Amino acid sequence: MHDTSKIKNFFEYLPECIKFHRLKNERLVKAIFLLILIFQIAGNFVEYKLLNLLSLDDIDVISSFLMTGMMPAEKEAMLPSYQAVYILLAVLATLFLVKLISNLLLSVYMYTYICEARGKNTAASAGSFKGAFKHLGRLIGYNIIFGLLVSIGTMFFIIPGIIAYIIFVFGYCYILDIKLTVADAMTACAEVTKGKKTQIVSVFIGFFLMFELPMLLLFSGSSFGTACLASFFNTIVSLILQRLITQIYLDLEYKKKEK
Repeated sequence: MHDTSKIKNFFEYLPECIKFHRLKNERLVKAIFLLILIFQIAGNFVEYKLLNLLSLDDIDVISSFLMTGMMPAEKEAMLPSYQAVYILLAVLATLFLVKLISNLLLSVYMYTYICEARGKNTAASAGSFKGAFKHLGRLIGYNIIFGLLVSIGTMFFIIPGIIAYIIFVFGYCYILDIKLTVADAMTACAEVTKGKKTQIVSVFIGFFLMFELPMLLLFSGSSFGTACLASFFNTIVSLILQRLITQIYLDLEYKKKEK
């Protein structure tokens, strides 16, 4: 039977995680926060402008299809215009690009946090970016594969997506810390989370209820201003999440060795 005692509960991780602004290099935190926020707001602006180009008929058809998988009864013979398809593809491309860039910047934060937790020196901001982006190809590849696994899993009754997330979310840490390849990082994640998935899920449920759910309830509007405000708080929550993932990773990977 696998030992799970080294994984703490969510409230034990919380005090350290909410100190997202605390790194030895405070300017690095501010720079990462500002860059992520700028990219997210720019993405919101592009998305807002593109969606405004859709006609009301196209919006009705697309909304009905996304929600029910069927065309509206009164528009059975109607399909979205070519322009609408191009706009949707452009929106998806924008969302993907913003997400990828944000995740790469968050990887710089995670790399710095791991180094500080392990007593390594990352005093200069350039050193943090260089250390993280040394694995740029692996990080991009892992982002794509991880995103596909979670997205495809979520389509099948949600549970497979959750399982994929809690197993493979620590792969970023393995790439940044131990410099594993994408395949080896996924293998290491699968091995280190054996027998511990229930406890890990409980930690992420606590995170969702405290941070993600309030954001979903508060920023449910579709206006550009609401999207910008949501981006501000989402950036903070993302930094908190990086600390949480790293804390769990350190407990999983290093406390077993100490023991």
